[in-house]
Amino acid sequence: MKKGFYALMCLMITAVLSFWGQPVRAGERVPLPGVGWNYPYRDSYRTWKPPKEGYDERMMNQDVIASYGYGAKSVDEIKDLLPESLYTMMKNPSVWGKIRVNVTERKMPKGVLFKRYKEATAKYRGQAKIDAKQWIRNYKAGCPFPEPKTGIEVEWNYRRRFKPDDRIFPVITVITNKRGQVRYQTSDGNLLFMTGRLAADPKPTFLPNPNKIERIDVYANAHPYELQGTISVITQFDDPGETDKLWMYLPSMRRVRHLSTTQRIDKLPGGQDLFWDCFDTFNGNPSLFNFKLLGRKEMLVVMNGYPKGEFILHEYMMGPNDYYQKVNCYVNEIHSKDPNYPFSKIIQYLDPDTWVSYYTDWYARKGKLQRSSIFNYTLTKNGIVMANVMNHIDFQRVHSTGYAYTNARSGSGGNTYNVGLTPDYFILDHLRKVYPAR
Repeated sequence: MKKGFYALMCLMITAVLSFWGQPVRAGERVPLPGVGWNYPYRDSYRTWKPPKEGYDERMMNQDVIASYGYGAKSVDEIKDLLPESLYTMMKNPSVWGKIRVNVTERKMPKGVLFKRYKEATAKYRGQAKIDAKQWIRNYKAGCPFPEPKTGIEVEWNYRRRFKPDDRIFPVITVITNKRGQVRYQTSDGNLLFMTGRLAADPKPTFLPNPNKIERIDVYANAHPYELQGTISVITQFDDPGETDKLWMYLPSMRRVRHLSTTQRIDKLPGGQDLFWDCFDTFNGNPSLFNFKLLGRKEMLVVMNGYPKGEFILHEYMMGPNDYYQKVNCYVNEIHSKDPNYPFSKIIQYLDPDTWVSYYTDWYARKGKLQRSSIFNYTLTKNGIVMANVMNHIDFQRVHSTGYAYTNARSGSGGNTYNVGLTPDYFILDHLRKVYPAR
């Protein structure tokens, strides 16, 4: 009878393990069922390649201390180390799919650029000020407020975070709806920063700059076919009273259109979950919001993530089986000054060393979690903090948009960051030659 009992118990254990996937053991990152690249188009985006600058070798095969979530320890054991958004998703795998947190030791960026960022922080310490409109003045480079005391100082540390001078960043976009149906888009995200420059001349500020431009973004679509050659140029200014400018080239009309950016919570075309104010997890004009520093909180975040942005087809989380590290984050609570703004509060979690943002949770007027931005970072060989995986999630609609890096376009020389872009590159007539329409 004992033999029969033990046999039955073995069968039950085998069945449970089969259902939950391969058990996770400390020291390794066990693959999740179904994870892969899952990209359908047969072109240069199909094959994932690292950028020419390469990845920090420490990012590859990290020693896992413990794993939580799908097929591993209970996520409740780390509830206090996660934002409400990620905990909600991991607690409900039947809705949001398989997600696992693999805990490893944090590794700081190394290389000349991060060293320059720290040197600039020390050199210009105490020079930056915030005026009556909550705008930063007299900023040069580095972290403007190394020991922030207020929420607005934390906000400007984030906006002047450790970053490259420019980038050409090819991504695939995976849009998943409530029924698990998937649509793909591909695009290049080109970006130029005019202040806080560390790598390319002119630095630390790009001069001349008569229009007080802060940054220029370009999003050029390659897929689907009907969007090929669609180009958006977004300009932001170093002026609290100057609204962003958006110009778009529409191949179907063969016309350039000037579009409004005042509707900052309208989602981007194509069914994405991204809107103007949640770019980079939060992109609101600081003069239009109030900021409250809630203090520091130890969180599990992806700073040293696995470089390849894999995902599971028909599920919602890009990078579902990543490496996480404990970081004592700054927590900032954000409220719009506009009483008609649809979100009652925004909670943002920021790195204390690089000031990148890991999580931003957006709450509806009645206090219920509505949307979230979750970013996973990895490190390149030259020390750049690379957001190789980005997720925007709509909890109300059970809908997500994930972005993952693919490979550098040949026109950038194979590099992703600090390729030497200038404002002339962002002229639409030039961009139409770089990204021809169908």
